[in-house]
Amino acid sequence: MTARTCRAPGCGARTSRYGAFCTTHRSRSRRHGHPEQESITTADLKPHLKLVRARIARNEASPLWAECEARWNAVLEHARRVLAAFQRGQAGYRPERIAAQEVVKLAENVEPSKVVEMTFAVFLLQEQEPRRFRSDKAFRFQLVRRLRGLTDLNAGSWYNNKTGKTHRAYRELTPRAVTSLAQWVVEALGGVALYLASLERKQEQERQEQRRLLTEALEALQ
Repeated sequence: MTARTCRAPGCGARTSRYGAFCTTHRSRSRRHGHPEQESITTADLKPHLKLVRARIARNEASPLWAECEARWNAVLEHARRVLAAFQRGQAGYRPERIAAQEVVKLAENVEPSKVVEMTFAVFLLQEQEPRRFRSDKAFRFQLVRRLRGLTDLNAGSWYNNKTGKTHRAYRELTPRAVTSLAQWVVEALGGVALYLASLERKQEQERQEQRRLLTEALEALQ
């Protein structure tokens, strides 16, 4: 069997003997959950984080935020149980153990509120710009990447002899470990995140309607 053309749209590179994608798109699929998914950056999420924090500030007395942090802490306790079982020699699913290690690492270095805010921001980006995510799997991979990006513990550095600069790169998890971690976070916080995203959508629709009415009123002036 000879190599074939990469299945990614617009890519004419050759695949490996049995693969569907070229080296570049196979690597992107492993890191981002889809061969065409681009990385979601902190800069991409900045306006959405601003909206999330404004919503929280307007409802500062709400018990919802404490409940969300409690849900994240429940994920942490589950992760600790997974690791404790492994330490006792019990058989387990290796990707879940890796995911559990990441949860503990994140919880020990990042405040629960920051984890909650970032989760909400990624969901809000999906609501407002759904085309940024090539699939639900890609969305979950980006969610995990941005949560892991809240701490520098997952970052390494390497020196580029050609440019003379030091670059940062995050140590990647296995796709199955990402899937496990994303599932825990979505089950814990996804419902609230989706509701908040719907509130933002409703308010934006109301603002658009108000602008339309104002425009019509101005145009009707004689």
